[in-house]
Amino acid sequence: MKSTQVTKRLLHTVVMVPLIPLLTGAIYLSHGKALTAGLIELVVVMLVAFRWGFPEAAVASVLSAACLDYFYMPPIFSLLEHDPQDWISSAIFVTVALTAGHFADRITGKALQTESERTRLEKLYLTSRDILMLDRRDEVGAQLTRLIADTFHADVVALWDAREVRMDRAGKDTVPDDEVRATYFQELCENDLVSCKFKRVLRLGTRPVGAIYLAGSSNKSCLDPRSVDAIASLSAIALERAYCFSAESNAEAAKRSEQLRSTVLDGLAHAFKTPLATIQSASSGLLEISRLEYPERELVSLIDEQATRLAKLTDQVLRTAELDEGQLKVERERLSLDQLFRDCRAQVAHSLTDHPLRTIDETWGSYVWADLRLLEMALLQMLDNASKYGSPGSPITLRVRSTDTEVVFNVQNEGSFIEPEERLRIFQRFYRSPGSQHKAPGTGIGLSVTKRIAEAHTGRVWVECESEVSTTFSFALPLINREA
Repeated sequence: MKSTQVTKRLLHTVVMVPLIPLLTGAIYLSHGKALTAGLIELVVVMLVAFRWGFPEAAVASVLSAACLDYFYMPPIFSLLEHDPQDWISSAIFVTVALTAGHFADRITGKALQTESERTRLEKLYLTSRDILMLDRRDEVGAQLTRLIADTFHADVVALWDAREVRMDRAGKDTVPDDEVRATYFQELCENDLVSCKFKRVLRLGTRPVGAIYLAGSSNKSCLDPRSVDAIASLSAIALERAYCFSAESNAEAAKRSEQLRSTVLDGLAHAFKTPLATIQSASSGLLEISRLEYPERELVSLIDEQATRLAKLTDQVLRTAELDEGQLKVERERLSLDQLFRDCRAQVAHSLTDHPLRTIDETWGSYVWADLRLLEMALLQMLDNASKYGSPGSPITLRVRSTDTEVVFNVQNEGSFIEPEERLRIFQRFYRSPGSQHKAPGTGIGLSVTKRIAEAHTGRVWVECESEVSTTFSFALPLINREA
């Protein structure tokens, strides 16, 4: 690059050496005055500065002063000056010419810088506009690298998406994957202006999300550190935007799938209720008849037991369909926790014969705004779940306590353990932990119903396990003080 510039300057000097003397001689032969010749040569110096730069303008100013001395200052046709005023005039001319050339060169530089900045901003604007128009159906990384390579004339663009663990490239050259990934892991920000190579880690705030590597020919590409910084920011935003669109699409698909499944389950549950009721009535009637032999009574009892179980499962399906978003109607009323606690304990006392029930009330007369029917359903489901998975004969503890902001119901059983990675998933509908099918029958609906009820009351549910000793399910509701 430097040798090319030196060659150009030498060529410009070779052109000026005969041109300026010829111009000055032509003015002299046409009987032009020294002032006219000086002004014309000053204009030439400025034109040289505008077109070629200050070094050429300096050479032109010295050469012009020598030509004026040769043709106009006595003794003419000689570079010798005897009058000190002529020396002063020549020095003033050279100074004025150099000053004019310097300012002309600076104006040219500012103009080029302004044009370069305008071009840079225009390319960044086009890039940001085209990012908004990227096709969501195609891979964003591949589109983004092609866009950057085309807009900024880059020889290679490599983009590493850390979230998707994906590498995309564009351009005619290549770069090793490890070099791009190292930019992300080491959070590099490097500029190699000589080779026109740039590395940037992509950030969203302070969080790194990927890396980008750009390289181009120094005389053709439109890359510079500031442009690369802007490209890195736009790339991070584009990756995050694509991720958000993908998450939104997945959430919408999951929502529609859930609505369809709830609709089907609701229809099937209603269709099952009539034949189940008929089977239960018939089996109960047969059991009332005393003419059945012992084997026959055993078979009818089995039919009645399983029909009752199917009826309960059908009720659960109807309840969970009712709890779908937009259908659950919460009829809030001011409930005394003391009374609620006593009623709940009375309802479950006969169904937990294999598990002693311990109750602890620490609310001291607090109140909650809640739907009594739904709240009892949630608590009974938690107690039923504890009885299924607790060790045979182990006690179940029902505790209610109040904090400054919540009323918390805890149901604790002994002998079961839930892995940490399973503790959020067990509240999903129809999900059952691996191995739970062998411990107790179930459908995976009950805890999802409990979660829906808590959310409908702006509350929350969670589970905690103490090694493999005990499991505690918690159900929390916003607190209403006694004075409220």
